[in-house]
Amino acid sequence: MTAPAAIERAASLAHGVGDPPSSVRMPKGSSSVIEGEQPRVLRMIRRSKIDLAIWRRELPAALSSWLDTSPIGEWPILRQVLASAEIARTLRRHFDAAGIEHCDGRALLINDVTRLATLYADALRVTHVHLRLEPVHDNACTKFHRDCVFARLITTYRGPGTEWVTAENAAEALNLQHDYDGELLHVPTQSVAMFKGCLGGGEAGVHHRSPQIACTGVTRLFLCANASIPSAGGGA
Repeated sequence: MTAPAAIERAASLAHGVGDPPSSVRMPKGSSSVIEGEQPRVLRMIRRSKIDLAIWRRELPAALSSWLDTSPIGEWPILRQVLASAEIARTLRRHFDAAGIEHCDGRALLINDVTRLATLYADALRVTHVHLRLEPVHDNACTKFHRDCVFARLITTYRGPGTEWVTAENAAEALNLQHDYDGELLHVPTQSVAMFKGCLGGGEAGVHHRSPQIACTGVTRLFLCANASIPSAGGGA
């Protein structure tokens, strides 16, 4: 089956038709969640019955190695609304101002952030993206929540990924919050997720939170893309 055909098959699956193709999967017990090994799975977030799309991937070894040895905790936060054509140039200026050396790893990161922001803009059919690239030292968004957006793209380049719960466990997680000890799922580090928010209509959205890393010495490098500047919150 060709990649476009696989995506069309997944689209049928999202509406309850057919069996999952090998390249696109719905995790057991999570009918509103879809995952795959190709970036096109992220476009599935436009489907009314899909609340979370996960592109499972691994970064190039050269980029992972550079990130592992870089002092990302000292990097400044980038928060800016940008058109796709502006992203790479803005990132280069941002890294230059921070004194981050020119190297293959830096170039690979700039290329990847640009690609993800462009994928997001294309999936949501928007011209500008509010981009946030930042080191995270604390628990950030500690409570389970849905974002006040239609959909948000996130990835964790280094450190533990975003935690989420299935729809079946959402009420318990929201009620218990920090005392919740039920099933807890994670977006794998380096994988890319599109979380639908409460502006997606009805009860749309997957409840999630940031991993609890305060006082552990762990620093995450987190990327977030929104169609517009979020009105409140923003971590995960």
